[in-house]
Amino acid sequence: MESTVITTIIANAVVEVVEPQYISEREESAVVVESVETSVVSGGEQGPQGPPGAPGAGISFSQASPSTSWTINHNLGLKPVVAVVDTGGNELDAEVIHTNFNQLIIYFNVATAGSARLS
Repeated sequence: MESTVITTIIANAVVEVVEPQYISEREESAVVVESVETSVVSGGEQGPQGPPGAPGAGISFSQASPSTSWTINHNLGLKPVVAVVDTGGNELDAEVIHTNFNQLIIYFNVATAGSARLS
């Protein structure tokens, strides 16, 4: 019986799955496969560290006048992680809606002034 070996790296372990190419029986609602062998080889060496991210990748946004929504056109081409603080530096919970990959809107229950860090 011919088989195919599929190698996958999961959490620093190499997992090899041997999948048979032979189907022994075919019924209307099921396919019976002869056997599947699985072996796990663990403990590979860690690869080299990747390059550092681009400097300044992310932006800071300031909202001077209190508002219940802040619209931010960031043009990062992605949906960034957003951290929001008030003018006193206290971290705030807010609803963040990514309207697309270049804009988001932050909603508050009460009018709020402060800043947002997008990364």
